[in-house]
Amino acid sequence: MAWLLRFGRSMLGQMILLSALFVGGGVYLLAVRPLLDMPRLDRIDPHASTLSAVRATMADAVARGGDAAALSARIERDPVMQQVQERNPGFRYFALHGDVRVGTSAPRYLTGTGVAGMIAARRSAGASGMCAEWERSFRQSAGIDHVGFHDCGTPRYYEVRGIATPIDIARPGAVRVYAARAWGHARGFVFPAMGVFAICIGILLCHSVRIRRIARLAGRVDDDERARELSEHGLPTELSPLIRAINRVIADSAAGERRRRFFLSAAAHEMRTPLTILRTRLEMLDESEDRTKLIGDVRRLSRLVNDLLTLTRIGERPPVLVPTRLFATCRAAIDALDPVAMGQGVTLRLRGATGAVVLGDATLIETAAANLIGNAIAVTPPGGTVTVSVSNAGELRVRDEGPGIAPDRVSEIFEPFVRLSDRHKGHGLGLAIVRAIADAHHATIDVDTTPPGTCFTIRFVPEGEAPAA
Repeated sequence: MAWLLRFGRSMLGQMILLSALFVGGGVYLLAVRPLLDMPRLDRIDPHASTLSAVRATMADAVARGGDAAALSARIERDPVMQQVQERNPGFRYFALHGDVRVGTSAPRYLTGTGVAGMIAARRSAGASGMCAEWERSFRQSAGIDHVGFHDCGTPRYYEVRGIATPIDIARPGAVRVYAARAWGHARGFVFPAMGVFAICIGILLCHSVRIRRIARLAGRVDDDERARELSEHGLPTELSPLIRAINRVIADSAAGERRRRFFLSAAAHEMRTPLTILRTRLEMLDESEDRTKLIGDVRRLSRLVNDLLTLTRIGERPPVLVPTRLFATCRAAIDALDPVAMGQGVTLRLRGATGAVVLGDATLIETAAANLIGNAIAVTPPGGTVTVSVSNAGELRVRDEGPGIAPDRVSEIFEPFVRLSDRHKGHGLGLAIVRAIADAHHATIDVDTTPPGTCFTIRFVPEGEAPAA
């Protein structure tokens, strides 16, 4: 019983069961049932075929109505009726549509069968909203007689008498008879088939929505979301192993991320104090070439430690996004780096919308701008210009006049410790910090490698707009 329940929960199992029902019903209705109902063609009674053709002709002629001339002409000109009259000298007919009466003789069965009384009673009772229908055949010595009556407000009646000799009617082939019967059964199969098809589509759509929801949750890269396991509730059993595997990956990734952050934070904090003490002691030494080189090395190590701490802080605690003046923040970054630019003979230029306001953390935005400007200064030759632009749409652009970046290496530059040029004396963490800050601010980064130089564009969320989820 348990395996049957699991099979029923399975998307594949549900599809197999419904498909089996659908195929089984289709085979029965379209193949088996027509074969069971197939008559033996050699046993078809020619008198029954003739009577059936005459009945169809009379019923159609009476139903179409018209005046007496039109009704009589419609019957007399029909090929079936002409052939019946030629082969049966005693053939007579009578037809009635409302008050119009035509025929080759007076009616024999209109009164005797009670049809006349029924018509009169329905007219007097005003039963036009109720339909009445009646048919009957009579075998007489002169041949077969038949009566047909239909009344849904307008009485229609016909009778034929004296069909003794059958007419020539082409006998249908077995294939034609089988096709006609199969189509007759198929018409009743259409709605159930559509229902089964709709159910199958519903199952697929339902599971597709759930699978897409799981895919969206699994595709998020935010650390808080990554630590949450995906639920198996409501999903088909085929996906359970996949969800469990993803949950194991999420758990391992979260644990590894916690260990990495703890190591970076602890190592950076532990290294900061010894480096400060070492630098202080070096500065107390007498002036020498070795002292200058050692102090420079300690400064680079201190910068590395500070970068690692910055990356750790951004990952551990999301910033509070408040309205921040983007132009003023970039001005602060330029003022801090202007001495460095002057030392290399590089000009810093700031332009754009002075009133641009974005949602962000001013300290982190200044850090991102400083890293982009510092990289631009490092790659721009003496006499060049680093241009910083700010737009009212919240865009920060930094363009240098350096040698540029190969387009195939753009995807690498935001990885930690990646350095594309020996001219830059950093450790390859600047752009990684920029990426982390942009992600924390729900911002996007574009890199334009079109010469001359390279242009980095960060698009922050302007004040008044909601950050993207």
